[in-house]
Amino acid sequence: MRIYLPLADEDRPALLSARREIDLPAGREAWAVTAEARADRPGEDIEDLEYDAVQDAVHVALQAVEPDARALVMAADVADKALEGATSTGGAYGVRLVSGARAVIASFHVTEQDARTAEQDDTDPALLWFDASEGPSALAQLDRPGV
Repeated sequence: MRIYLPLADEDRPALLSARREIDLPAGREAWAVTAEARADRPGEDIEDLEYDAVQDAVHVALQAVEPDARALVMAADVADKALEGATSTGGAYGVRLVSGARAVIASFHVTEQDARTAEQDDTDPALLWFDASEGPSALAQLDRPGV
């Protein structure tokens, strides 16, 4: 299942080495379009649901960084059996890893705006997209000022 994870400090070494896999610990929270989320929104396009899930992860990531910093969210794939719903803390798309899992990184998404600017804007933050092999480039974007 595709999950969206705000960057954690322990993720940085894997991104810097441009690895396409990352080990995730049990208990790590993420966002995903689960069967339950699809059932709650019948007829809605899967791409729209994925957009909503990644934006939920982005909003959480922005809350965790300094006001003048940008945020990064990883898109990765894990086995469905490694996840359980965590909607009480993660909203409609919240999930949690019930066991440690190796995730295959699909892409990285970095906010164009810093956290302060994004908070003042009433639209979803625009994201820069990076391929799974571009972890170092995605991290480098975090050091650049947002728009």
